[in-house]
Amino acid sequence: MSFGKHIGISIGFALFPLLVLPLPSAAAFSSLAGRAVYSLGYDDNVREETDSEEGDFLHRIILEGRARILAGEQGRLSGTFWSGAELFQHEDEGNQIKSKVTLQGIFQHPILNVDLKGNLDTSYYPNREIELENESYYYLKPGAQMKLSRELPWRNLEAGAIGTYQYFDYHPWDDLNYHLLAYSAQADARVSGGWRAQLSAGQDRRWYSSLAFRLDADGNLDRARYHRRDTIHEVSLSGSYYNAFLLKPVYSFQVGESNSYGLDYTNHRISLIFSSPLFRSTLVHLFAVVQVKRYSNVSENVSWPEYLRILIADEEDENLNSINVRIEQKFTRHLSLQLTFNRYSNEFSESRSFARNVYLLGLRWGN
Repeated sequence: MSFGKHIGISIGFALFPLLVLPLPSAAAFSSLAGRAVYSLGYDDNVREETDSEEGDFLHRIILEGRARILAGEQGRLSGTFWSGAELFQHEDEGNQIKSKVTLQGIFQHPILNVDLKGNLDTSYYPNREIELENESYYYLKPGAQMKLSRELPWRNLEAGAIGTYQYFDYHPWDDLNYHLLAYSAQADARVSGGWRAQLSAGQDRRWYSSLAFRLDADGNLDRARYHRRDTIHEVSLSGSYYNAFLLKPVYSFQVGESNSYGLDYTNHRISLIFSSPLFRSTLVHLFAVVQVKRYSNVSENVSWPEYLRILIADEEDENLNSINVRIEQKFTRHLSLQLTFNRYSNEFSESRSFARNVYLLGLRWGN
């Protein structure tokens, strides 16, 4: 399938809410907002290597737009656009351009609330070396999601069900291409004093284009004659508080099952979002993730070669743990200075070990 056809199908997913959502009565264009951020920084491990770390200075540019397109008594339609570029001074293989377009429609009904969302994620690496001629290094990730929910009278409880379809299209190799179908149920309740609690349980099913792996008679890894199929079961519990500050802790437990050798696992994932003013015009933002991932059926005598490492990772590229801290000093309503520290690492899990630190100083304009 050509790149143009991929883009066409992806845009179709992004326009999904517009195609199926009943437009609200008395609809009208409502609001438009956006921001731009330019940062200069240093990355101490551009290639995410274990032994020979290579650092480099970088430029980061982020553009974001938000629009409420249609609004009425029964619903609304809104869209967001985000695009970011990361350009290195010398290590240009790390250069990348990422974008995300989302279109969301919410329809309110006396019986059920309907939330429809279409999105398209893209990532392009213009300088990454590949062996194939006339090929580009990129991925596309179109998807669509439907959420049905209903508010219940008991303790401001809301119950809902979510269904998601997503396609991951990886170039120039298709070992990671997959179709994903996810479904989950969740309950959201107001507890007390500004606190809310949410409990959810669901399942992700992935159908890969690549063949699964197996062990041959000599104990070596080999391609199977059947395609890889993964199932992920997940239960999560989260809380959120918003008053003088924002706090959201989340705990998730995952069990991964696969017909490919070595890919069954359990994973404990803890994340934390915190945002608060330090002073009148100074804000601090924190986002942290810690994961403890254990593969359950891997023999100690079998190791994954480096060229197959990407097959046991997802598109997050093994950044299992991260901490992102940003301090923002506002000068005016639209202009602020940002000091950012990002750390990505792989402690606590059975995978290739690495650590990467990124330091950034930037200017933000917008709202």
